[in-house]
Amino acid sequence: MHRQKTRGVRLGVQRSLRGTCAAICCGLLACIQARADDFGNAYVGANFGRALSSYNTGYIDQQYVSEAMEFGDSLDVTSRSVHRFDDVWWGDAGYYFTPYVGLEAAFLHLGEVRYKTAGVINTGGTDDATATSSEVTSRGPALSLLGRLPLTDALEADLRLGDYIGKTVFYSSIDLLGQSSVVTSSRTTSSLLAGVGAAYSFAGHWSVRLDYLRVNRTGNSATGGRFTVNLASAGLSLTF
Repeated sequence: MHRQKTRGVRLGVQRSLRGTCAAICCGLLACIQARADDFGNAYVGANFGRALSSYNTGYIDQQYVSEAMEFGDSLDVTSRSVHRFDDVWWGDAGYYFTPYVGLEAAFLHLGEVRYKTAGVINTGGTDDATATSSEVTSRGPALSLLGRLPLTDALEADLRLGDYIGKTVFYSSIDLLGQSSVVTSSRTTSSLLAGVGAAYSFAGHWSVRLDYLRVNRTGNSATGGRFTVNLASAGLSLTF
């Protein structure tokens, strides 16, 4: 008899705990849903920041050396300078189909890589000074899938994964014996775009953003080389 009463008490306690846990879970889900619903479905924004490129300048050196060899000459590079950091900007517009999943279209300008060299080219037994100036730029549209996690009434974290259709332009100027020649080439390629960010809403429909984006191996090995760009940006968005 005593065992039956004890078992009944235990069952009652377990049921009570289960009911309490279920109520807590429902309350948390309702709270998250309410916070998610506070965010707008559509938005437009503008972002500015700095980017670091992994561009390998050895690609350019090899092109110059190969070109000199085609004419039976030799080229020795004596000094180099490269600028891989540059200002970037991007604009975006997006729409959330659910409180947590959306789609974003953007246009990115990933800045420039600037590279200068000085060297000596031997033409028929005569050494002549030569200098080159090269620039590599990448810009284009991107389409990304978004995931959003509301953290508070005003703060959210998000992830993006998409495709960057970038047009990479290679420009080079070669100075030799007082004469200058210019070479340009461009190619549009598809690259993986991934990012993580956070946004804070204020004044109803405005948000300030911080984002980190990575564009993986944009460019083309035949027209300037492939490279990766990592950028950090701050921006302002309007939701409606």
